[in-house]
Order: sequence, then structure tokens, then C-alpha cells
Amino acid sequence: MRLPAVLDVGLPVLVGVDIVDADRLARAAGRGGAVFTDHLTTPAERELGVEEVAFSVKECFIKAVGGRPPGFTWHDFEARAGRPAAWTRRLLDEAAAELTASTGLMLTGGSSYAVQGACEQAALVRLAPREGRVAGAARWGMGAGLLVSLAIVYVDNEGDPGCPR
Repeated sequence: MRLPAVLDVGLPVLVGVDIVDADRLARAAGRGGAVFTDHLTTPAERELGVEEVAFSVKECFIKAVGGRPPGFTWHDFEARAGRPAAWTRRLLDEAAAELTASTGLMLTGGSSYAVQGACEQAALVRLAPREGRVAGAARWGMGAGLLVSLAIVYVDNEGDPGCPR
């Protein structure tokens, strides 16, 4: 996958991609039941109904921040209601088009994410010398037995809705 053009202009973002066998993920969720779901998702995510894609999306975020840092929990990433900023939607649209071309799957689902805890600290190290609140956004799609997810992590500087500083 080539990098989206918006990355070529120097915006500080971290990107992760995950492709997983949807049946394998469904079997794991079935074996683990509520314990598996509670381990991976927060109550807010369960209310939003994103638990089916949580593992793959959070794997994208883990890749974006450089792996599972000491102190990591699956709750370091939490889906939030509301749409991401316009610039993140454009970035995700462009990157999703590349993934669609590669996989044949449309990435039609999406959400904004809070990034907190150990993963927020790991992201800040990689996005240095940025300051602000770390945020994320993700897109995903399912089909042909696969779940394809894409996530970006960035520093959200309040007061600048068009682009991070």
C-alpha cells in the first residue's frame, strides 16, 4: 500500500492496518463469551456496538503506536460517538481506497477513538515533540471471510479543527 498523499505533506500521524480471518475471530469470541468481550471492549464501546470489530481495530492501533508498551490494556483505545475531524476523514478515505483496491473489501464502518494510558504515552514518544491529547480514528470492513481494519493515531490540538499543529 502506498502512503496517502496527505501524509506526504508532513502531518504527524501513525498508521496501522490489520487483516484477520473473521471466522477465527468469531470462534475466539464464541469461546471467550462475555469475558472475552469485557476484556477487549469498554462499556461505552459495547453501547456503540463495535465489539465485533474491536480486536482487529485495536490491533491496528497497537501497530500504529509501535507495539504493546509496558502497562498496556485493551482499554487504552476506546471508540467514541461522533465523527472524526474532517482532515482525518480525508486521510482515512484515501487510505481505505488503497486497502479496498488491495483487498476488494469496502471499509464502510468507522469511529473516532480516545487513546489513553500506556498507549497514549507510546504515541507521544513517536509523535514527539508534539503536545496535546492523543486521539485516533479507524475504518473497517468485512467480507469474503476477512475483517480489514485501518487506524490512525495523531495529536489532537483543540482549537485547530482543520489539521493538527
